Amino acid sequence: MLSQLSEIATIKGGYPFRGKIPEIKGGNSYAVQIKNINEFDEIQWNKLLSTNLSGRKSPDWLEKGDVLFAARGQRNVAAYVDEVKERTVCGPHFFHIKIKQNVRILPEFLAWQLNQAPAQKYITQSAEGSLQLSIRRGALEKAPIVIPCLKEQQTVVELYKKAKQEKKVLTALIKNTAQQMQGIAQKILVSDQQEQC
Repeated sequence: MLSQLSEIATIKGGYPFRGKIPEIKGGNSYAVQIKNINEFDEIQWNKLLSTNLSGRKSPDWLEKGDVLFAARGQRNVAAYVDEVKERTVCGPHFFHIKIKQNVRILPEFLAWQLNQAPAQKYITQSAEGSLQLSIRRGALEKAPIVIPCLKEQQTVVELYKKAKQEKKVLTALIKNTAQQMQGIAQKILVSDQQEQC
């Protein structure tokens, strides 16, 4: 089944911080920023900023099962909210996506789909700006979303998790090898003492 994103989810802007989000140790809330989304499209919960929210209106707190979409920047990607620190909001560079009740789509599958080539092509074509791309809410709302049966969605999610785990292992191996090469270069090329073989 093909739908537009607005038919299956509500999309709201992130919390309207003015300017840089102030870091306040022991603040009354946490904020997810663009820099908290890693290269695997995961939220790094241990790196969230503690801050204070002011204003009369109750914020749209993040809940497990939500999806965040980075609306501005070099990477317009979606991240599944797999856990939540208490009283956490997303910053203004995100759209906060909540799947509507009775819609049979897994949030992990929705996040995965938004990060795949067909959706990314639509997002790139809909984005505005020259130095920094951004996508408007109206354009994101019209993003085409395919909803297969739940069993197929679950299969895709499990395969994606395995692929991501493999990528993490390979990335760690590449970093480790690069560090070893740097150590060898330091020893051989920079050392004052030339050892004889």
